[in-house]
Amino acid sequence: MYSAHHRFTAANGEAWQAYIQWSGRTQAREIITVDGLLCAPVIDALTTADWDHNIHADNRVYFFTDYAYLRDRIQFDPAKHNILELTQEPEQHVSPTQQFDFCGYDIVDADNSISVLLNCGSFPDIFAPTETNQFGLLDTLDRAQAIAAQIRRANPGEPHCQNCRVWGISRYVPVDGCVGPP
Repeated sequence: MYSAHHRFTAANGEAWQAYIQWSGRTQAREIITVDGLLCAPVIDALTTADWDHNIHADNRVYFFTDYAYLRDRIQFDPAKHNILELTQEPEQHVSPTQQFDFCGYDIVDADNSISVLLNCGSFPDIFAPTETNQFGLLDTLDRAQAIAAQIRRANPGEPHCQNCRVWGISRYVPVDGCVGPP
């Protein structure tokens, strides 16, 4: 499945600086996630045609089955947008399709809207912000699964944590390889 989000980088000025200070992810050059609070969805209202291409379940109506449709739908600008290829609960390392580059693993709440890894405060007894890569994500599936399991065990009554899941995230890279300024 695919989704389109605005890029979240140093170009976002004070919002970026505040996030880096709050999160401790000083190694991050861009945050890549489906978390709509960090990386707002590009599509804010669905059209009739969208319903022929989107997912009709589990709060995923802004996730699509056809990246070409999504790319055309948003008038894709690589300097402003990311089109993400998403693999929910992968069982092995994610291998992105052609024209997508693997970015890492996120841990997302059961509503498919908030990144527990990137936007639910810190879990210093479970992982350090320095474990994440330049996109704020985890590099290995094993580590992402272990962190998700520990977060679920340690926070069984917290709605964002109790059923959180690992997602593999890759992003579309245009043919010329340019994704715009960081």
